[in-house]
Amino acid sequence: MQPRHRVADLVWLMYILGICEQENHAAAALVCDGQLVAAVEANDLAPLCPVGLTYTQGICRAINFCLDRAGIGFDQINFVAYSFDSEKFFHREGAFYSSRGAQAADVSPGQLFSRCLIEKLNGLKERPRTRELIEPLLPPEGQFVFIDHHIAHGASGFYPSGFDRAAVISLCNREDFASASIMSGEGHRLILHRDATFPNSIGMVYSSVTSALGFGRNMDCHKTMWLSATGEPEFADVFEELLDVDSEGLPLVDLEYFVSSDEGELSLSKRFYERTGLRPRLEDEPITRIHRNIARSLQSRVEDVLCEMAIRLREQMGYEYLCLAGGISLNNFANAAIERRAGYKGMFVQPAASNVGCCLGAALYVWHQLLGNCERVYKMNHVFLGPQFTDEQVKVVLDNCKLTYQYFPVDDRFLAEVARLLSHGSIVGWFRGAMELGPRAMGARSILASPTDELMRDNLNRFIKRREDFHPFSAAVPEEQVEEFFESGALTEFIQSVTRARNGLANLIPAAMFGNGLVRVHSVSSKTNRPLWNLLLKFGEITGVPILLNTSFNFFGEPIVSSPREAVRNFYSSGIDCLAIENFLVKK
Repeated sequence: MQPRHRVADLVWLMYILGICEQENHAAAALVCDGQLVAAVEANDLAPLCPVGLTYTQGICRAINFCLDRAGIGFDQINFVAYSFDSEKFFHREGAFYSSRGAQAADVSPGQLFSRCLIEKLNGLKERPRTRELIEPLLPPEGQFVFIDHHIAHGASGFYPSGFDRAAVISLCNREDFASASIMSGEGHRLILHRDATFPNSIGMVYSSVTSALGFGRNMDCHKTMWLSATGEPEFADVFEELLDVDSEGLPLVDLEYFVSSDEGELSLSKRFYERTGLRPRLEDEPITRIHRNIARSLQSRVEDVLCEMAIRLREQMGYEYLCLAGGISLNNFANAAIERRAGYKGMFVQPAASNVGCCLGAALYVWHQLLGNCERVYKMNHVFLGPQFTDEQVKVVLDNCKLTYQYFPVDDRFLAEVARLLSHGSIVGWFRGAMELGPRAMGARSILASPTDELMRDNLNRFIKRREDFHPFSAAVPEEQVEEFFESGALTEFIQSVTRARNGLANLIPAAMFGNGLVRVHSVSSKTNRPLWNLLLKFGEITGVPILLNTSFNFFGEPIVSSPREAVRNFYSSGIDCLAIENFLVKK
């Protein structure tokens, strides 16, 4: 074991820096003696950075944030855990393109491979620079460790779960050219049993259909998920052929439904379009019945496949608990189906389930598996691990912007005023405490509104979020009152599932309802987010319903705001009525 660092000649500490550098998901996390002390996505810091920020500079800012939050320097880092092996990825990707290149129309395999090779080299060339920049700053005993991508995913799901023994499934698109991995966790050990290789990938299927529906291939899969709530499984037979589970309990894709494009990617083939009658939708074309039914058919099949995988794993290994990670684990409907149908006593889904979570998984894997630390000292009860600002820092920004504001030195008066404004129909930008890690607003960087008027949902989607009308909003409620208002479910703390309102409540919160009586519940704990918890109680005292609509504080296609200046910019560029930023209140 590496030596730890002394603090005031009394305590020795070991620091492990976890890094994920995959495109659009670069992030860093810092673990100290098995405890996660900081984590942030590079994109969340981008608004603070100068125009023209390079890839390496972005991840380095995330690293510097983690070190600053812990109050240490590079010379105190014992290990850097890297959740990506670029050489391994490049060789696998090259082999895939060379094998599939012959299928690309009007392009020779050599031309296709050369173009893809150049593209991938351009994408990967920045990543070794991070190591080159960091390594000279480490102490002599500091080490770089490369962790398999799916192992990092699995570690991010198991180690923070609080379960001593659990089945673990990692699900994504094509990272390291593995698309799914089956693991088990016991104590401090995480064991990989088997994995599926690309293109047998649920993520590939979902992103390909998402593209055909007129949305962004890799970044808009959530749109297909929410759109599915408005359709019917008309094309269930097609997707039963297209996606299945193999004899080892892993995803199996019928490649007759796919063809290589001239960029080397897999896209839906003529067979798919002939079977469904779908014509690829352009972005500005209207969404019709066929698009809704394609989305529902896809979503239903994915739920069935994931449930079968989870059930087989439970029957084979006998585990009572399940941990999920990887981008597919952000699918609320699938999580709800597994929770309801797979027969586990409990589930943990990593809130930062995308590649972002690999940075913390890699660091925790080094601490437990490689260094042999048996005691599980960390359990993920919250995700408030990012940038945080004092009242003094906020005041500097508000004064610099020459804004009129109210300052409330006492929380009770501040929350009472915000609750009053919400009860009168105001939309409030809510900026309090440390920023969340992951894609969902947990009440630190949120837009809040009353759920009692059905028109509020359309108002938020159209004029604030500037997106399609089928997107739902989560319903934030004090955790003590979840079962009073909603049917039971364990995945509400991090907004990872869907459920239904109890009899009569749906009429009280129409703006939170979607689909066929569904609702996304966000249970708020007084232990981890007392300001929002108290605000819900204040709102309940006024309206009789301690529930608020909660959505991320950002515009469509932009990162969630991370700094006071970004919050002010978004506030004045939108229809938000009030900005509650720390203990300051700004009104239009």
